[in-house]
Amino acid sequence: MKATIFSLCVCTLSLFSLDAAAQQAPNPFRLGVKVSSNHANIEENLKDLSKSSAQGFSAGITTQYHFDRLFIQADLLYSESKSPVDHALVHQAKWKSIDLPISLGYTLLDFQKVKVHVLAGGVYSQVIDDKISLTDNLEKFDYTLNKNNVKAQLGAGVTLGDFVVELKYLRSLNNLSKNSKSKSNHVQLGLGYMFF
Repeated sequence: MKATIFSLCVCTLSLFSLDAAAQQAPNPFRLGVKVSSNHANIEENLKDLSKSSAQGFSAGITTQYHFDRLFIQADLLYSESKSPVDHALVHQAKWKSIDLPISLGYTLLDFQKVKVHVLAGGVYSQVIDDKISLTDNLEKFDYTLNKNNVKAQLGAGVTLGDFVVELKYLRSLNNLSKNSKSKSNHVQLGLGYMFF
């Protein structure tokens, strides 16, 4: 009888210990929302299409899965950008896209509520709408944006509790237009909030 009571006590204590350990262990999966400000330089254009700059924003969801200091980050973002174009026939280019950035990150410093990390990866961007504003009300001009774009990205960030601030540099790996050899360099400043 004493042995049975002792066994029940040991099992109960073990269950409480496992439950406490499970509550203390952080969830490796994190889910949140993110907004970003995008600034880009467009360069290496053909003919009389010179350097220009694009500005825009992104908003969507962000996820992270942690393996101790190493983590995978994937976002799903809606983006809008516009750029003045230095061309005799084109005034401005605007486009909307769905972006899928995927990165491998590493936490350099971990002070519990404050963390510093670096990350690198790629971005697939699908243009869902674009508009080329022409000068002099021209009806036709053969200048179209590529619908599928790929970028490389490198960045760093700081986590403050549930908030994440990231600064990234992105470089286009393909031409932005089918008619020119334009590539873009991006600087992106983002703010995220992890609610799970």
